[in-house]
Amino acid sequence: MTHRQSLKTIFRCTIHKLLAPCLCLFFCLSQQANSYTLGNGYTIGSWTFSGYAVVELVAPIHQHQAVDLSLDDLAMFGQGRFNRYLNPFFEIEYVNQPLWTEGQGAFTHAGKFDLERLYNDILISHNLTLRIGKMLAPVGEWNQIHASPLVATTIRPLTTYFNFSEFISGFSLLYSPQSQWLPNIDLYYQPWTELLPKTREQRPIRYKNITGINLHYGDEFSGQIALSMQHAELTTRRERQTLFTVDGFYDFDYVKLSTQLFYASIYGSESRRRYNHEWGGYLQWVAPVTNRWSVVGRGETFSQRDALQSQQNVVLGVNFRTQNSLVWKLEYVFHWGANLGINEGVYSSVGVMF
Repeated sequence: MTHRQSLKTIFRCTIHKLLAPCLCLFFCLSQQANSYTLGNGYTIGSWTFSGYAVVELVAPIHQHQAVDLSLDDLAMFGQGRFNRYLNPFFEIEYVNQPLWTEGQGAFTHAGKFDLERLYNDILISHNLTLRIGKMLAPVGEWNQIHASPLVATTIRPLTTYFNFSEFISGFSLLYSPQSQWLPNIDLYYQPWTELLPKTREQRPIRYKNITGINLHYGDEFSGQIALSMQHAELTTRRERQTLFTVDGFYDFDYVKLSTQLFYASIYGSESRRRYNHEWGGYLQWVAPVTNRWSVVGRGETFSQRDALQSQQNVVLGVNFRTQNSLVWKLEYVFHWGANLGINEGVYSSVGVMF
């Protein structure tokens, strides 16, 4: 059997393993969706509670990597609105719970609880807010959207999270001007290490003494562009870095184009580092076929400081939304170059906002 024939055989077997559980999960969630309205949250007094859940199936083409079905993320948000000075927000997640792993069986180990966000907003004025606590860093739209059911693909681009601090534990000053010609501004500072960080297995690199700024133009419907800068020290490496990014999208109705580009300068005496810079970016398109179906494609290149080679990956897939809050995704990922965490194979997920 040739290499091409063996890949076809693996791909065919993968599809059979993939479709049955995903279609069952999708059917069950769709039936539940007919009995109530998803995505609206639930209000109790001054509190509003909402969240999302994502079941993901990963089927790499390499024989030494097992097919895995898991509860990738179960998240709950809570937001309180009391007065100018007391407006708390929290997000708690239960992540990485295996449901079934090829060759190992069901529920092989327990998942993990993470405190994603915990902060309070102080409304200084109509246009100015002081946020104190743990929050998402405003580096690219993808990192701020955060919830998997709201993004186009199961696989997240490396550009949107790899080798910068996704979270800020400190202070943020948010300015929203009344004029549409002026940018929204988010200026933030973290004077210490991250509050209740994820495990080293989830996030092996830690950051401290973080400062940054984000300038954001446009709106979430027709198009937007943002410029970001983040400077940080690494606690797990003898390094500090300065990251610059530009990201944005434009909706042409028949296709939505989005992108994020970045460049990072790196300093310090870390012996593992091969390059004193990193760079990368992606270009993604989403084209609606019907009101429910859309096709998606993305190409990305990423050069990492420790890797001799850069990585290139291409994603091709389809999305099916029974409504805005419930989506099924199926995609295939191609991969070349360095192994930076994205493997070639079939990926699928069912995501629901509640």
